[in-house]
Order: sequence, then structure tokens, then C-alpha cells
Amino acid sequence: MSLQQIDTMIDFAIARISHGPEGYRAVVRDMATEWPDVTGAQLVFVLVSAAHAVEQVFGGALDPRAEVQQTFRLAALLASDLFALQQQGNYAPTGRDMTAYWRANDPYFLEL
Repeated sequence: MSLQQIDTMIDFAIARISHGPEGYRAVVRDMATEWPDVTGAQLVFVLVSAAHAVEQVFGGALDPRAEVQQTFRLAALLASDLFALQQQGNYAPTGRDMTAYWRANDPYFLEL
């Protein structure tokens, strides 16, 4: 993955999570669909980076915005799914793998 693609993904995530108080809801699902070959760890990195960028723009931790806190939470939940897939032998699950996992085991991100 190039730095340009990472920047594009971070911009995408920032746009989604900044789009109103519920903007964070579909960001994980949308990124996994938009970039199906990117690893889940890269998706976690993008979410954390986007949440941090939004947090910095709006005053850092002194002004915790709900969408920023929710995005950090989504990154943690996504990491949990990555761990579950690793326990099943998939050590570098992609966005495509994540979507299949959600369909088969845990529809949280598909329904959020």
C-alpha cells in the first residue's frame, strides 16, 4: 500500500466520520467495500489516524467529540474481529475477508 493510498483512505474516513453525528456508522463497512484487498490492520490504522486528525482539528482530548470516540471504538472492535480471524488461521485478513466474516459470523459492521 502506498502512502498516497493511505492518505486517500484517511481522507475518505475523515469525510465519513465528520458527516454529522451518525457519520461514523458506515465507515468500516464502506472502507472494506471500497478497498477489499487492504488488510484489516491497515483499516484499523486508517480509522485511528482519521479519528486522531478530527480530534486535533476540534481541540484535541479537551473537546471529545462523539464521532471521534465512536471511531476509536470501531477501530477497537475491528481489531477484535481481526484477532478472531487470526485465531481461525487467517493472519492477514483483507477487507474482503472481513466482509465475509461479518456475513457469516457477526453482522455488527454490516448493520451499523
